[in-house]
Amino acid sequence: MSKETQVIEMIQTILRNQAFPETDVAADSELYDDGIGLDSLCVAELSAMLEKSFGSDPYSSGVMPQTVGDIINFYSNG
Repeated sequence: MSKETQVIEMIQTILRNQAFPETDVAADSELYDDGIGLDSLCVAELSAMLEKSFGSDPYSSGVMPQTVGDIINFYSNG
């Protein structure tokens, strides 16, 4: 499974767990506010899931991704 697919599935899992309305998630999806709408709890959960799956995450590395693609690119460039 590609990292892109894994990241998207993680975000979809978080959205389901937090009872967000069903949302299409793609690489160009904005993560916050008018995009997917992740809040600080969701970001903390995502950070932990990314760290567990990939051994690092953009948030702990000081990067504040704005889109799903930013997260995917973090692993492509890292």
